[in-house]
Amino acid sequence: MPSQDQAGAEAVVFDLDGTLLDTMTVVPRVYVQTIRELGGPDLTPQELVAAWHMGPTPVVLAHFTGRAITSRDLDLFFDRMAAGAALTQPFPGVLDLLRALGEDGYALAVYTSATRRLIDATLARTGLGPLVSVVVTGDEVARPKPAPDGLLDTCRLLGVPATAAAYVGDAETDLQCAAAAGAIPVHARWSPHTVAVAGPGYAARQPGDVRTLLAGLGPGDGRAAAG
Repeated sequence: MPSQDQAGAEAVVFDLDGTLLDTMTVVPRVYVQTIRELGGPDLTPQELVAAWHMGPTPVVLAHFTGRAITSRDLDLFFDRMAAGAALTQPFPGVLDLLRALGEDGYALAVYTSATRRLIDATLARTGLGPLVSVVVTGDEVARPKPAPDGLLDTCRLLGVPATAAAYVGDAETDLQCAAAAGAIPVHARWSPHTVAVAGPGYAARQPGDVRTLLAGLGPGDGRAAAG
């Protein structure tokens, strides 16, 4: 368990894309390419990113193609993604952060909008898998972020109340999800693609800031405005 000065949180849950992994160049390009090949519009990566938190991969592809997505369509996407995923790595300092938080006694997890089919191999290849005890994916929850469903499921599997967890993510929907669940929202701003957003929570400009922030929280903290 965390020590007395860490009483504000017992668990830390992380978003994946743009938070733990530097995927915000490769993944949007794969989506854009796949949507074009499936007969959808010619999107920019920025247009794709603005909409991809609506749900897991089949939901995003169906939204832009305007039709039901088949297993063959998904195979095409995952084939493209497998090639791109080989280029993705954790952000500098992320693995050190997870190891340090684990040594501090925090339970660690990932809740991501991505699908289970994509995530398991990615976590194993990047070295993140052994450092987290629970992974919940977007295709395993009823409602996508910013609804709290997935984060609440993650905390239940960790065995901690959401009010004793921090959720670290790079997107505004992550902060909204944390607030809706009653968790501590932490905005991960170390990706060059992330912009500051107004909303509930705290700002972490480098991965190590997360540990420093959590060490300074006491019971009831976690509702300050992001700065």
